[in-house]
Amino acid sequence: MTDTQDIYGRLQSELSSIALSVSGLLEAVRQIREPLVESQQKVPQATNQLDKISAQTEAAAHRMLDVVEHITQREEDVITGLAQLIAMIDARQQADVAMLITAIRQKAESNLNDAYAIMEALQFQDITSQQMNHAASLLEDIEDRLQNILGGFGPGGSSASGEDPARTRPTRAFDPHADLANKQARQTDIDSMFAKAKSR
Repeated sequence: MTDTQDIYGRLQSELSSIALSVSGLLEAVRQIREPLVESQQKVPQATNQLDKISAQTEAAAHRMLDVVEHITQREEDVITGLAQLIAMIDARQQADVAMLITAIRQKAESNLNDAYAIMEALQFQDITSQQMNHAASLLEDIEDRLQNILGGFGPGGSSASGEDPARTRPTRAFDPHADLANKQARQTDIDSMFAKAKSR
């Protein structure tokens, strides 16, 4: 065997080894890329689902707020009417009627306070909406990162989802620290502030 044949044989062996290594590398890239593409395609589905949940709870909360607001208006009318009624009677001669009116008025006032408590409790919708918007924002950030990673795999990688997220995403406004307990605490602070102002 000549030196040329020996060099040729070793070169052929090295090239075969490199080809096998490249083939293995491409297979590894393909195995990595597939789950990344699948994850990237599922992120918009998850954000869309969060948006649907947020929209449905918002619609339900607004409907309940409208109903409760009507209840408070009616109860305020009842309380005002009862106050006018008790002013029209002689409480000394119609003590039983006066007691009955007073009892009904107290129940109406209790109903009114309960209605206000329901309205305050419905703040949960605002908090959960902000929390879901925050979660959707995090998912969109993950989607962007996956987009960048897939873009590094070459042509076609960056458009794996088939859409441009920047064009289809809604504008999201949220407090990342929104929490019902914190909001109640803030409401307590506000109530305390008003109580102090009235006592001056």
